[in-house]
Amino acid sequence: MVDFRRLRTQAKKAAPTEPLEIFRRLPKPQGINDLYTSQAEVLESWFERRIESDVVVKLHTGGGKTLVGLLMAQSTLNETKEPVLYLAPTRQLVKQTLEKAKALGIAAVPYQTGSPLDDDFINGKAIMVATYKALFNGRSKFGLRGAAKPPIKVGAVILDDAHVAFSVVRDSFTLEVKHKEDAELYEGLTSLFRKAFRDIDRLGTFDDTVRGLNGGVIEVPYWAWHEQLDTVREQLRTDAEKYAFVWPLLRDNLHLCHALISRNSFTITPILPLVNVFPTFSDSARRIYMSATIADDSEIVRTFDAEPNFVGNALTSRSLAGVNERMILIPDLMPFKLDALDAVSKLLEWTAEKKKLGAVILVPSNVAASRWDDVATFAEGSEEVELQVEQLQRRTTNGPVVFANRYDGIDLPGDACRLLVMEGLPAGTTDYELMRAATLYGGTSISRMLAQRIEQGIGRGARGSGDYCVVILAGSDLAGWISKEANFRLLTSATRAQLDMGSTVSKEVQDHKELARTVATSFDRDPDWIEYHAETLAEGVEHEPADANRFDIAAAERKAFNLWADGYNDKAIARIDKGINAAQLLDTQTRGWLLQLAGRIANHWGQEERGDELQREAYGNNRNLLRPRVMPPYRPLATPSAQAQVIVQQLQGYRIRRGLLKRFEDTVAQLHAHSTANQFEQALVELAQMIGLSAERFDSGGQGPDVLWLLPQKVGFIIEAKSRKKEKNALTKDHHGQLLVAEQWFTQNYPGYTAVRVSAHPTNKATKPAVATDSYALTYERLAALISDARSLLTSLCESQLADNQLAAECARELERSSVRADKLVQNYLLRFVEE
Repeated sequence: MVDFRRLRTQAKKAAPTEPLEIFRRLPKPQGINDLYTSQAEVLESWFERRIESDVVVKLHTGGGKTLVGLLMAQSTLNETKEPVLYLAPTRQLVKQTLEKAKALGIAAVPYQTGSPLDDDFINGKAIMVATYKALFNGRSKFGLRGAAKPPIKVGAVILDDAHVAFSVVRDSFTLEVKHKEDAELYEGLTSLFRKAFRDIDRLGTFDDTVRGLNGGVIEVPYWAWHEQLDTVREQLRTDAEKYAFVWPLLRDNLHLCHALISRNSFTITPILPLVNVFPTFSDSARRIYMSATIADDSEIVRTFDAEPNFVGNALTSRSLAGVNERMILIPDLMPFKLDALDAVSKLLEWTAEKKKLGAVILVPSNVAASRWDDVATFAEGSEEVELQVEQLQRRTTNGPVVFANRYDGIDLPGDACRLLVMEGLPAGTTDYELMRAATLYGGTSISRMLAQRIEQGIGRGARGSGDYCVVILAGSDLAGWISKEANFRLLTSATRAQLDMGSTVSKEVQDHKELARTVATSFDRDPDWIEYHAETLAEGVEHEPADANRFDIAAAERKAFNLWADGYNDKAIARIDKGINAAQLLDTQTRGWLLQLAGRIANHWGQEERGDELQREAYGNNRNLLRPRVMPPYRPLATPSAQAQVIVQQLQGYRIRRGLLKRFEDTVAQLHAHSTANQFEQALVELAQMIGLSAERFDSGGQGPDVLWLLPQKVGFIIEAKSRKKEKNALTKDHHGQLLVAEQWFTQNYPGYTAVRVSAHPTNKATKPAVATDSYALTYERLAALISDARSLLTSLCESQLADNQLAAECARELERSSVRADKLVQNYLLRFVEE
């Protein structure tokens, strides 16, 4: 028998280092004849830039990232003769990568739990493929900085799906004390900080949270956290073995962490992941981040401490390889009245039962998943998710299946998913994500996170060139978010082009039958639809230069954190100050976040006065941050411009004017007796802003009103929200006293204004001791009338065909006829209190 191995060995030349040459010599498995143009382009560019420490490679989902990553890994292996580590977010993706390597004849070995690292990896003979958590854990076989055993030195680390690894990496550094699993330790830790919350007038929120009555996440004030570090360390050390994979990473770094309290857990997580603890990663000469074509890469800088100049110069291709066909439909833009839940449910059943095609629903939470109980199976928990995905892929089920908060890590190619419904805006899952989203609400960093999650979500159902899917974006909050121009620009150009097509198509759908027929054009491969999509996509996709300002802000935060961790406190604060001053168009939410980090560093350094001053400045920029121990001076609101001008400016911020109407409906949906005080007050603020007033919430230790409305006529509505009172309860002396105190505060801060005392109250009845006959009630009935009249005004403007420059005059004319004109609000919607 001919010994082909001997002949191959005799003929073997020096191993090539150029990725294209490596590919040319590899055996080609069935289905792979040649590289896409996009793959060849980025491989050539990478080879020229391979000595850069951090390189980002961006290819469309389904554009062959894994093959590109394996070729870069093999190139590095051939050139450096050093080990190469390939990381993927999940075990399923590790398995897929190993299968791809085997099919191509690339030597690759798996990371084995409970076994030593493979000799072929150590000796630079094969690529090791592992999950991120295999490297980033407190007992890492790859070694920790300062440990007795020397760490593994590698020639390169390939980070596949880097854009979905941020939360996976943070989780490796996060310690959670679960209330259900360890109530005693949870109560012991939370009780340490009760006084700190009392000192900043947040005791009620703290008590409701630890008792399970508040579903939010609150952060322990960092000054209290720093005072209790030794006590916390001692309490946790007794259970160190329980947190064996995290505790070694945090025990000396608690001062660098957030401490978060929710009804479910006490969470400790670093300000930024401590990746420098792992020399295998941080000292690697090459770190290659394989990413889908998301619009924002700045999180790579924050999470992985990557060099911003290199990250900003990502390797991309103008090729459309990997861009799949998506028909995106938005029921809220369709010009007929439909019950979206009912209509979409029928489409899902028709797809799964009649067309025999996979149907999937993505929702932001388990609560949202329950809305689909009658039509779909809910995949709850990782095991059930894996099972349902496998059954869809194998075609043993068509669904419909509901997945909660699974916007990444699920691949459903081909008939596994032909109809994908995405309902509602994505939300975070961890306490850190929820805290950050609440703190930075309205800022561009959270908007970019939402944009990324939306892109990831709509990409679940079609995986690569030739694949296709119908995507239905359901829910007014999602439609409203996409309608806003500033948000729309955060999406990639391919997604923007498909959404533009979707908006156009949605507006053409006239009734339920036409909706089903439109979906069928994709399922049945109608040539007119296919050509329309291809032509419009090619025209709409454009090169998008990176926004250097994003990377500068991320770099300032990361460099400051590193300096603080290394003990250079003064330099850390100076780096934040420099970053803020150099930033262009920095939103106030992010400015406040960075100033709070500076305050945190100053406090830990022992400069308490400086820390308090920085925290006051941070809070002045972003009132969602930690409330300072000494409140900053109040900054009065500016008198609003003409009412028509303010309304039109809001409308001009939307690509699709009806998006403002969706936001309006989401807002007024919170104005009822069963809303929380927080929801009701915030909705009152947003309602006022949408009808052209200035408004804010301000109650500092009982000083100001719950809600303040400013009218252009230099009139202020001082509003106390007593919405949850029962209808039979009259306004009491104490409650009216709060209004009088709020009026005094208003008079001091707004000289020259007329004050109107208002209580949002079920009735306009007051007890005799309240002496409230000079105050007004905004009853449920009058509030409903205000909402109805505001809806009519905004609907008329949103549906107007006039250009932006003509809309202001039209709005002024509409206001003249409308009951919501600012100077008519008192007479139209407020009732004098009468004695009971």
